[in-house]
Amino acid sequence: MSNPITPDAQANTPPPLNFIAVLRHMLKASDKVSDLIFSPGRPPQIELAGKLQPVQFPGLEKLTPAHTAGMAKVIIGNHASAIESLEKSGSADLSFSAPGEARFRVNIFKQRGTHAIVMRVIPTNPPNFNDFDLPVQLKEIVDIKNGIVLVTGPTGS
Repeated sequence: MSNPITPDAQANTPPPLNFIAVLRHMLKASDKVSDLIFSPGRPPQIELAGKLQPVQFPGLEKLTPAHTAGMAKVIIGNHASAIESLEKSGSADLSFSAPGEARFRVNIFKQRGTHAIVMRVIPTNPPNFNDFDLPVQLKEIVDIKNGIVLVTGPTGS
């Protein structure tokens, strides 16, 4: 099986970077960061309050295809199913943990022959009912024995 995340042009491979340090730097922008985005031709970006914002990191002013391929390789590691999925369908969904920092749901996909990465931050402490300032009557829903309860809302809510 060929490795779909090896940069084609080894001569253009940037020096190795500490991917966890990049993640840490991006997460420090705010405790409300929902996504980290890595796409060639752009700086690393965060999604904050529904808007994309660039994050300055020395050496990553503008990501190259080699940068994102290297990041994809770090994230995928030895997950054979993710490597196979990326090779066959052009995308892979998996989880990634940066010990002591955060956990992420990750989508790595190929676009225009290069890799792009979206990492959704998974909160370390899930919110509880009281965090939402909801009417107390809604708390009774968890005790319903029959029927169906639908909870809907916009993406990320």
